[in-house]
Amino acid sequence: MGNREFFPLVRKSFALNCGLKVLFLRKEDPGKVYQGGDMDNRLKTLFDSLSIPNDQQIVDDPTMENPIYCLLEDDALITSCEIDTKRLLSRPNASPHEVHLVIDVDVRVTQSRMYNQPFLGD
Repeated sequence: MGNREFFPLVRKSFALNCGLKVLFLRKEDPGKVYQGGDMDNRLKTLFDSLSIPNDQQIVDDPTMENPIYCLLEDDALITSCEIDTKRLLSRPNASPHEVHLVIDVDVRVTQSRMYNQPFLGD
């Protein structure tokens, strides 16, 4: 993409996809659904951040070295997603928009091939 090289782990050419389990800690009272953006927009932003950006999203930063490693070739390779939201307990003067994410990634082989055997485990 542009002058950048991206190296995704989960990609079609390896016959891989993945599932995500996300623990979303946010500074909101229990039961509140909206404060710093609704959940579906927050998740869209997260999925975009895990993927290779498109041409309009690439920032020309000469301090960044190639390749840039990322999780996904395309966010369409996410086949399942489980979200659990909890309250973030942090310092009293922290921004109300501060969040903390814990993400478990389950990489899955869609078609067993010689080149993706290491992803099958023992």
